[in-house]
Amino acid sequence: MTPRWLDTQTALKPWSSCLPTRKLQPLPIPEERWDAISIDFILELPELGGYNSVMVAVDSVGKCSHFIEMVTTVTATGAANLYLWNVWKLHSLSRKVVSNRRPQFVAAFMKELY
Repeated sequence: MTPRWLDTQTALKPWSSCLPTRKLQPLPIPEERWDAISIDFILELPELGGYNSVMVAVDSVGKCSHFIEMVTTVTATGAANLYLWNVWKLHSLSRKVVSNRRPQFVAAFMKELY
């Protein structure tokens, strides 16, 4: 009888080119608060006051967070403006941003900030 792990390897062989070829590396630990943040989006919530989504900005050091109401159709420019109006005025401009969006979104977000 063939071991179960061998069957899994055989089943995944056609998709082996899609699998990552290098190991994931941990993010460096930031030295100051709000120097590195993560931006995530909670989408398609029930509409309240004209808003149906939430942008969540979390500090990587202190784990302090801001929940910013928004609409689903916001662009990277709009998200950057929301960040400036709601987070930057209280803390500082972050140097590193990690997001659950595509790299193009993060690049446009950072370009708008700087």
